[in-house]
Amino acid sequence: MATQAQPSTAVGQQALRDAAVRAAAMLGAVPDPSVPVPGLAWNVTETATHLVAEIEDDTGFVTGERNASDGLARSPAHSTPSRLSAAANVRQLEESTGTDLGQLAHRLVPAVEHFVAAGGNRFDNERILTANGLSMTVPLMTSTLLGELLIHGFDIARATGQPWPISSQDALLVIGGVMTMVPDYVDKEKTAGLHVSYELRFRGGPRYRLAIDDGAAEVTEPGPKVDCWISADPVAFLLVGYQRIGQWGQILRGKMMAGGPKPWLGFKFGGLLTGP
Repeated sequence: MATQAQPSTAVGQQALRDAAVRAAAMLGAVPDPSVPVPGLAWNVTETATHLVAEIEDDTGFVTGERNASDGLARSPAHSTPSRLSAAANVRQLEESTGTDLGQLAHRLVPAVEHFVAAGGNRFDNERILTANGLSMTVPLMTSTLLGELLIHGFDIARATGQPWPISSQDALLVIGGVMTMVPDYVDKEKTAGLHVSYELRFRGGPRYRLAIDDGAAEVTEPGPKVDCWISADPVAFLLVGYQRIGQWGQILRGKMMAGGPKPWLGFKFGGLLTGP
């Protein structure tokens, strides 16, 4: 596994705090909490509910006050992390009915502070079972929660016409965490019998080598020659990876490029994963 993929705890925590402050301010300026969010089955209030619940759930997993095994036991056997996350999202909304947007805006920053404080009682390499069925470290959970805030902040901003800039530095923090989980999100059916290697080059950031071998995958630091390299602006890669924008527009803008002996494999990369 690529050692550079683990984000810095302190840097990740500060980015998480900053994103929470921005998101809370944006929620406080929403004129209509019932407006639907483009591309999601949720409105703004439901999206904010998910955000707060996700942070509070992860805090509970870190402190031991919540047990991820309870939810996992109710899920079908051999479910993918994506499906387990979707099931957890449904439970979150069912358990949080009647919460208004103002309350959620006020809970968001304290929820992040509680998560950061709880993480201080765990070792950085300690593994904690989470709702998607993966055992994650606190730095990795920090990275994934930052991703939740950035992506759903983008969703809410798009729904309400508010600005929501995402910096390359924040995108790289999320991508660093994502890369450690890519092997768990490879679509085993689509990649059965497939033997292909990629080098992912993030502008202003690190490079990773991803080798897919008959339904399994390994992420390492760059090494042997690959079938395809992808050079990407971190923010563009993040939004395309989370299916918030299309890849072709980013390719036309020069935000994403592919090369190597088999450059066409770059266009198929996203289809090899089951989704974040």
